[in-house]
Amino acid sequence: MAIFKCKMCGGDLSVQEGITVCECEYCGTKQTVPVADNEKKINAFNRANHLRSVCEFDKAAGVYESIVTEFPEEAEAYWGLCLCKFGIEYVDDPATGKKIPTCHRTSYESIFEDSNFEQALEWADSVAHSVYRAEAKEIDRLQKEILEIAKNEQPFDVFICYKESDENGQRTVDSELAHDIYDVLTEKGYKVFYSRITLKAKLGQDYEPYIFSALNSAKVMLAIGTKYEYYNAVWVKNEWSRYLALMNKNNGKTLIPCYRDIDAYDMPKEFKHLQGQDLSSPRAFQDLVSNIEKIIPKNSNGQQNVTVQQPVVMSAVSNVGPLLKRAAMCLEDEQWQKADELCEQALNQEPENANAYLIKLLAELQLTSEEKLATYSDSYVLFDNYKKYNVLEMMKLEHVWRTTK
Repeated sequence: MAIFKCKMCGGDLSVQEGITVCECEYCGTKQTVPVADNEKKINAFNRANHLRSVCEFDKAAGVYESIVTEFPEEAEAYWGLCLCKFGIEYVDDPATGKKIPTCHRTSYESIFEDSNFEQALEWADSVAHSVYRAEAKEIDRLQKEILEIAKNEQPFDVFICYKESDENGQRTVDSELAHDIYDVLTEKGYKVFYSRITLKAKLGQDYEPYIFSALNSAKVMLAIGTKYEYYNAVWVKNEWSRYLALMNKNNGKTLIPCYRDIDAYDMPKEFKHLQGQDLSSPRAFQDLVSNIEKIIPKNSNGQQNVTVQQPVVMSAVSNVGPLLKRAAMCLEDEQWQKADELCEQALNQEPENANAYLIKLLAELQLTSEEKLATYSDSYVLFDNYKKYNVLEMMKLEHVWRTTK
C-alpha cells in the first residue's frame, strides 16, 4: 500500500494499487491520486505536492514535468501542472471548514483550454475524469470572479516588488526602501502599487484580483532586493516571475532590478539580461526616476501623456440581436435545428458572439434555457460550443478590463 500526501492538508493517504480517487481521513476531501505502481514516482509526487502546497509553483512544476517525462500516461502529473500554472493553493473555508481552492496566478486563459488539463482527462479513468472536471469547474468559476473584480481596478504605472517581513516577522530594509521609492514616485504623479499601502485594507486571501490587475497594467516593475534569498522568497518570486512572463508577451513592459548590499551577479539568473539600479549610489533615486520618465513620460503638469483612440464606427446595421432572440424562442419551442441555424446566421455577421455559441450549446444538449444547464451533467464543459463560448467570455472580460485602464 502506497503512502501519498494529501494535496489539500498534507495528511497521509494510504492508497491501494489501482485506486485513482480516495478521500482524506483528516480533511475529508475527495481527491485524485497517482497510479501507485512505482516507488520513485510516489516519492516524486510527494515532493511536488509539498512544493505546490507551500506555493513554490515553479519548483513543483519542474518535478511534475520530470514525472511526465518518465511516466507520460500519468494523468495526475498533468493535473499537477495545471494547479501550478494557475497557482492553486487549498485553504480552509471559514464558513464550512472544508478545503477550497484559491488562485495565486490568474490568467485570461480558461483551464478548460489548457493542454495539460486535456492530457489529464485523456489519461484519467472514468472516476478520476469526473473529479478533474468538477475541480476544473470550480477553478474556472474562481478565475472569472477574480477577473470580474480586477476589471474595475484603476491602472498602475509602477509595481514595486519586495519582501515585507523577515524570518522574525520584522519589517525588512527592502520594505523601507520600497516606501521611500513609493513616496518619490507618487510625488512625481505616478500611480504606484506598493502592497504595504495598496493592500492595507484587504485580507490576504483577497489580494489576487488587485495584484493581477496591477501586474497587467503597470508599465514598470521595480524588483527590490538587499539579500539573495529575499529575491527568491515565495511571494516575491511569484510577482516578478509573473511580470517577466507578461514582458515576453508585451514589449511595453520593463522590469528594473533595484539592489543594495549584494553583488549584481547574486541576483536571480532571470535578471541577467536586465539593466539594474544600484540603490547604494548617491544619485540612485534620481537616476531611477529619470529612467522611469523615459518609459512613462510626463507632461508639464506632471500628468502622463495619453493618446486617445477614437471609437470605430460600424457602417452596417447589425441583425444579430433579432436572430439570437428568435433562436432563444426556438429553444423554448424545442426547435433545436432551427435554433442552431439562426445562430449560424448570427455568427456569419459576428463570428465572436459568445451568446450565439451558448444557444448552439443549448440546442446541442436539447435544453430550453441556460438555467437548465444547472441540472445537466457538467460534461457539457467538454463540448466545442461551450469551449468557444467560454474563451469569448474571457476575451470580453479582458477587453473590458483593458479599456478601463
